[in-house]
Amino acid sequence: MDINIVKLKKYAKACSVLYVEDDELIRSQTATFLGRFFPDVVLAEDGAQGLALYKKREFDVVITDINMPNMNGIEMIEGIKEVYYDQLIIVTSAHNDSENLMKFINLDVSRFILKPFNNKQFLYVLYKIAEELTFSKESMNLQNEVIALSKKSQKIIDHIDLGIVLIKNNKISMANNAFLEIGGFDSYETLELEMPEIGVLFEAAKHCISVDTNVALIDELQQTSKEDSKVRIISNTKTIEYQVNLTHIEEDDSYIISFTDITALHNAMSIDEHTKLPLRKFILEKIDLLKQKSSILPLIYISIKHFTHVEKMFGKRAGTEIEVEFAIIIKNLVSIKLAKSFVGYFSKNAFVIIPIGNSGEIKELFKTLETIKVSSSVIEERHQNSKEPIELLANLKLKSLDTSKDLTQIEIEMINMFDLL
Repeated sequence: MDINIVKLKKYAKACSVLYVEDDELIRSQTATFLGRFFPDVVLAEDGAQGLALYKKREFDVVITDINMPNMNGIEMIEGIKEVYYDQLIIVTSAHNDSENLMKFINLDVSRFILKPFNNKQFLYVLYKIAEELTFSKESMNLQNEVIALSKKSQKIIDHIDLGIVLIKNNKISMANNAFLEIGGFDSYETLELEMPEIGVLFEAAKHCISVDTNVALIDELQQTSKEDSKVRIISNTKTIEYQVNLTHIEEDDSYIISFTDITALHNAMSIDEHTKLPLRKFILEKIDLLKQKSSILPLIYISIKHFTHVEKMFGKRAGTEIEVEFAIIIKNLVSIKLAKSFVGYFSKNAFVIIPIGNSGEIKELFKTLETIKVSSSVIEERHQNSKEPIELLANLKLKSLDTSKDLTQIEIEMINMFDLL
């Protein structure tokens, strides 16, 4: 039973003791002995007084006799356990109290010491108790520091606009607010429950990653060039494109995946600045994607009748206004009739609709599009005295596209179709 007195004093310095003993002489002598090591020792004369003191404040360890007036040690221990069941308790007794042994076990008493005390044995018990308490406090403090640091780190990354996810053992172990918004989740707990595999968010698209599992996503990012390390996600009916970056943390074999919104950059290259519709390149990408699912694809080619003449008469500003108004009308009608359909801007006065629906629904949409009439403020200003408003009609054709051809052939076919309108 080796005891390091220096360590004992160090450990005991941070420990508080409640000592309960009805014998005044023993109480005084033991209190003096305890005071050599523990600076915070509170004394009680019986169980009732001890329990009353315990309810007023916390103690790291309680040392108590058994046979006492007013309230014995067992009754006091039962009262203490009702307040805090895990309290460390040392029981002292003048004889071998075997009849109460089961009670002590059931009450989860930490130690049992016979009186008169063997000072070295008693000191060793105090040393081990103080050591346990110190290590427990240090461990708790360390855990609190880790939790505080983790919360601080979470708070920091929650202020970052980039969507950030931490993958460990192929599972999501952390996600910031920006990523929760990307996926449409109200909390991290909802994310864990509803989407353990983040790949389910990704839409299939050319030059974009589309995988189902976290393992596959990490593998794909490790093998894919930065240019093609992109994903597309549909959020609130809008398609958003993200640049995805992967960082491997070797210390714990985890991966940080970040998502940077590059939709604006993508739109600058793929979306017409006036009509806000996908350009030819994006239309062909969409067809290339859909051709994997179907060999025949219905396409509605639509343009504005007499557009060239109007543009010559009223200028490019009027032409642009008409196209913008035409695009808005088309988008609204398609969203009402066949919301999942695709609308694109192939070239000047050349719009493409890829309708998603059954043949009856597609024909109904086609009939509705035939009723479109469009004008512009420029035309209205020039003809403000005219009794009849000048409105342009739609020119359109529904044609099946053979998707077995390559994209170059498909593009030529589409150009020829618009020439025939």
